[in-house]
Amino acid sequence: MKRKPIARPADKRETTQRLLDTAERLFAEYGYDGVGMRMLADEAQVNLGAATYHYGSKEALYVETFMRRFRPANAERLRMLREAEAEAKDKPLTAEKIVDCMVRPMYLLGLEHPSFHSLLARNLLMPPTFLHTAFHREVEPTDRVFVTALRRSLPEVPEDLVLLRTMFAMGAMLMFSMQMGKLKAPRDPKLDDSLLKEIIRFVAAGLKSDPAVTAEERLPFPPQPGLKRR
Repeated sequence: MKRKPIARPADKRETTQRLLDTAERLFAEYGYDGVGMRMLADEAQVNLGAATYHYGSKEALYVETFMRRFRPANAERLRMLREAEAEAKDKPLTAEKIVDCMVRPMYLLGLEHPSFHSLLARNLLMPPTFLHTAFHREVEPTDRVFVTALRRSLPEVPEDLVLLRTMFAMGAMLMFSMQMGKLKAPRDPKLDDSLLKEIIRFVAAGLKSDPAVTAEERLPFPPQPGLKRR
């Protein structure tokens, strides 16, 4: 009598990948509070015990779900800027080039993984409290480098105004990410490229524009967490 083959359980890598992919989709759609571990396990088709075993808690799973894509994309932003600065040698980069380095990696990431656009928007707008430390630890050093590059590029724009306008740019990206996360239409490379160019043009134009009020009338903008002055 022949023995029936025993089904081999999914290996650790397959299980964690399925959990992360499912968590990204569900957290993007329902937010942290709208998703439970049982729901995640059922949707990922893994045992609830396995989900708990691999990540320990929903908080840990949420952080890993976000950081697995955000961290390398954030590092790519910095790499692009450093490469552009090396090519320019001692010359300041244009605002357009700096903005390109700022937004391109996240934009392309969102095109490849549409749910990430929605997840990024959620975490920029209302990040869970437990994510604050990990998020700012990743973002603040990079933001300081970009603000320094913008100050070199725009010496006529006061430093606190550069900081304020950088926040405006983040707001524009937040709203754009929210809308991109809702799109269900097939991708069109020409449209993707034109949208990216429009974002860069829009943000750079705002950064470069003349101050709305004179230096005598303008009050200094208070320092903000995550965008500290040098």
